[in-house]
Amino acid sequence: MVPSGLWRTAVGLGAPLGWSAEHLALERIPGFGTAYVIGLSLGSLLASALTLGLVYRWGERFPDWVPGLGGRQLPVVPVVVVALLGALVVALICVLSIVNWDSVSGFADRPDSGWARLMMACYLPALLWAPLLAAVTVVYARRRGRGTRRDERH
Repeated sequence: MVPSGLWRTAVGLGAPLGWSAEHLALERIPGFGTAYVIGLSLGSLLASALTLGLVYRWGERFPDWVPGLGGRQLPVVPVVVVALLGALVVALICVLSIVNWDSVSGFADRPDSGWARLMMACYLPALLWAPLLAAVTVVYARRRGRGTRRDERH
């Protein structure tokens, strides 16, 4: 998510990355589009950081600072459902972006330009997010499911 977030943020802040003035105006950059792409980049980074909670032990308990819930185990089913829905949404966004690449990339008139290739390279790692998120979610569910049953026996 870092490469695509850096690309979006740079475009949103006005870096000359090959987009035409017409496409920037269509995306409302500068203006609302700037806030949107920066917010989207920050949201993507936050979501990818939360994905780490499916791998590390800190993702099994509410943080201590959460009033009334701090330190308690996170319920497995809601975490798994949210993570799998997230994987589905990311997959859908990726498919729609690929299908509509000419209109969303800003390079419909020059898809083989160096800028277009750089943008594609920044976005290609995002294609791995959905399947990897689904995979770590399955591992999380298995690990937590076994842990819960084992804890209940003792």
